[in-house]
Amino acid sequence: MKENWWVGQERFGMRLGLERIQALMERLGHPERAYPVIHVAGTNGKGSVAAMVTEALMASGLRVGLNISPDLGKINERVMINREPLSEDLWDAYGEEVEEAGRDMSDVPTFFEAVTALAFLAFQRQAVDVAVIEVGLGGRLDATNVVPSPLLAIITPVALDHMDRLGSTPAAIASEKAGILKPGTELVLAQQPFPEAREVIMKRAKALSIPVFEAAPRARMTAAGPVLTTDGGLRVSVPLQGVYQRANLDTAWMAIERLAARGWISHLNRAAAGLARVTWPGRFQVVSENPLIVVDGAHNLHGIDGLRATLEQDPWRKTRWHLLFGWLSDKPGQEMLQRLLPKVTDVVLTRVPGDRGIDPGVVLSEIPHQYRPVVAEPLQTAWHRVLARIDGPKDGVLVAGSLSLLMHLNQAGLLPYSSPIRVER
Repeated sequence: MKENWWVGQERFGMRLGLERIQALMERLGHPERAYPVIHVAGTNGKGSVAAMVTEALMASGLRVGLNISPDLGKINERVMINREPLSEDLWDAYGEEVEEAGRDMSDVPTFFEAVTALAFLAFQRQAVDVAVIEVGLGGRLDATNVVPSPLLAIITPVALDHMDRLGSTPAAIASEKAGILKPGTELVLAQQPFPEAREVIMKRAKALSIPVFEAAPRARMTAAGPVLTTDGGLRVSVPLQGVYQRANLDTAWMAIERLAARGWISHLNRAAAGLARVTWPGRFQVVSENPLIVVDGAHNLHGIDGLRATLEQDPWRKTRWHLLFGWLSDKPGQEMLQRLLPKVTDVVLTRVPGDRGIDPGVVLSEIPHQYRPVVAEPLQTAWHRVLARIDGPKDGVLVAGSLSLLMHLNQAGLLPYSSPIRVER
């Protein structure tokens, strides 16, 4: 693909604010107004819920745009139509239009803003029926929030993450997430781990006279993934591992029921069939069975707790896990690691490549000797070091701590899993 002026900017950086994206949208003729939008915010679970809702809409015969962030390494994986990444030719063509629109702006758009603009333009030109848009960071000042009142707003669990940008408490972070709410929309709200976060969101919805539909805990976990049975007796399942996918299925199905009530989904049984095809790599994903290798992009305490709960379930609780762990500088790496230690046999620490990777040696002395902790760099060395610890059929490798770590392992050709895989900013 061609290099645009914005490709050389900081790929995982962000400057919050709507002024630049609003100017880009005006210069492009406001493509974000050409189709209804389902806007998805939250700390964890956004991508999984967005994927489920997208599959349900596709199963109803709709042409669906899906905008996620970031990507595995190919930028066009951020912009999908019916779950297929935008072709490189179309990416180049729309990228040139975005480049032309933003070239002489005094305040140069960020990388994320330019890609968001490209997504909105692509969905207009490709005549999608509806677009599912995942918030990049926060909500209120995120570039995706340039959209008018969405058809449906979804807020997944709000937890502590990006506290340097969004605030240091669940209530403060929830206030930023609730910034996607606009008069005329409906809100589907996931089960919230912090009551104060729910209170902030509900207060904002009430102030705007927005009806709220809270997802009840209906799904149960099976060996094949979460399953729920609707009030009408319909069995709904998704083939995703991870205990946390139960709550994601609850949230997605509540959104699907609301879309059906408003005529966007014609048959719930078709929507259920769509969910049975959902894939979302990087979330407790088995990338190899022999040897057993599982990758999970948990990168905050709420995510780590979900991973730990999964490791306590059959068949995973009987596995001797050899952990490869790396994290980014703005994450609570030491506390995340301490919560995982009781579920693993030993630990290899490594630095995530890039400016935000942190020297793992800073926590080495805090790990008990029984876990045989070592620091291994570069990434290829760490990978072979943890694989060498497999000593039998009951052993497995677990990679966790950062989706960026998974991205770099994949880019190095060390992980055989399909795109798109998600990487946190």
